[in-house]
Amino acid sequence: MGNRNRYYDDEFKASVVKMLVEKGRAISSVSRDLGVSQLTKRRWIKNSSETEDSIAKRLLELKAENRKLKKEQQNTNAAVDILKSQLPFS
Repeated sequence: MGNRNRYYDDEFKASVVKMLVEKGRAISSVSRDLGVSQLTKRRWIKNSSETEDSIAKRLLELKAENRKLKKEQQNTNAAVDILKSQLPFS
């Protein structure tokens, strides 16, 4: 009996997911062509979308933090300008 636990690298998984999602190929036909079970491919698609969701969430968090930091910088620059204008030798 052969080894049923095969390892597929991330590049192979990504190319299969791309083939299924972007090109619209049927899971059953890809399974026959590549010899990978349909269940495995469904799991790869699910994991791929979870990864994309977490990346999108992190991107939104970073954008919000960037807006907050820009606002703080504007406030700090305004305070520095006020203090400079109050110096006796300006």
